[in-house]
Amino acid sequence: MIKKQFGIGMLILVILLVGITLIPAVSAQEENYYNVTVEEAFEHANANMIDFIAADALGFENWTGALIGPKPLELYDINGQKLFYQFSVYKNDNLIGTIDVCANKTLGPSINDIVFDPKPYKTTEAMEKSKEIAKSRYPTGEIESTVMVVYSYPRVGAMTLVNDKTAGDEHRIFVDGYTLDEVQDKPVTEKELGVWSVYDQTLKYGKENNLKEWQKSDQFAKSIEKAAANKAININVAVTEKNMEKLSGDAAITTITKGNIDVPVIKQQTNYYCVPTSIQMLCKYFKNPNPAPSQDSIFKYLKGKPKIGLSDDDISKWVKNKWGKTPVIRKTSLTNLDVVTEIDKKRPFFSLISGHCRVCRGYLNQGGYFYLYINDPLPGTKGYERTYGSKEIERVYVR
Repeated sequence: MIKKQFGIGMLILVILLVGITLIPAVSAQEENYYNVTVEEAFEHANANMIDFIAADALGFENWTGALIGPKPLELYDINGQKLFYQFSVYKNDNLIGTIDVCANKTLGPSINDIVFDPKPYKTTEAMEKSKEIAKSRYPTGEIESTVMVVYSYPRVGAMTLVNDKTAGDEHRIFVDGYTLDEVQDKPVTEKELGVWSVYDQTLKYGKENNLKEWQKSDQFAKSIEKAAANKAININVAVTEKNMEKLSGDAAITTITKGNIDVPVIKQQTNYYCVPTSIQMLCKYFKNPNPAPSQDSIFKYLKGKPKIGLSDDDISKWVKNKWGKTPVIRKTSLTNLDVVTEIDKKRPFFSLISGHCRVCRGYLNQGGYFYLYINDPLPGTKGYERTYGSKEIERVYVR
């Protein structure tokens, strides 16, 4: 009897051990199943660009004849998973834009953002510096990988993973892709730089919901590709004005609704001047004060401390005291309808994400996919950012 029980126990133990061994394998297979290939991402980038141009979307007026480079920059999340394929868009050999396509179907609709006239990252320098710091700080450690990551959206930099054999710990070294400054591996706060995971935040929308949205965007991309093929147009090469005219009336091209306010784009002068720069943009738009104050003077007026950012309270103080307007802070119910209302009433507003402030100057609705038209002071660019799986955590309306 005892021997029989022992045999059954051993059988159960073996089954459990096999099950535990298989779990990582199953998870890896599932992850690979949801990966988006470079070829798929390239098709989505081309199809959406064609749709935006054919529908005469804001910002794409001069993109006819543009060409998307087939070899993207691969951007990872800080958790090590591939996040975006960043495709470069060229016209007459000049870089005129970038399109970020999600690298995994669990991240929702394929297009994450589109940037106009981007500033290229110092990719090689950032990766080399990240490795140098790792070698210097952990001389007995083993470098496992160095990749470009979105460490605090929209901030991009290099991340080196190093295994410290002496302590048995793994460390991450971050270096910003523009400034080449080291970024501390700590959670971002409202006022201080740090890192956070885009991947984890996007999955809060629900994996199944995100998969459905990716499938919808895939069907949309295929419909554009089919419509072009029916007119003997290859969307993977530069599309001429004549071919764009052929596509413009096609049923596959979405009807786009849009709104835009002509707010100037200004680049922030320091890593922590996103709020003063966003205020400066709106000072120029409102012509109040006129001329617009400098970023330094705005920071000084709001009693900012060096290397420490400002907050929504500081924005509210400026809106009330300097513009004589009413600041309305929203941390929940960040709806697309409110965006339309504010922009159509010619009221640009502050759009905040973790550790960063921008100005929302417009919107675009592409067949059910809604994008904010953002002036981003960090690199001094403008572009579209989807609201599904949004990185936004707060808005300050100016009324």
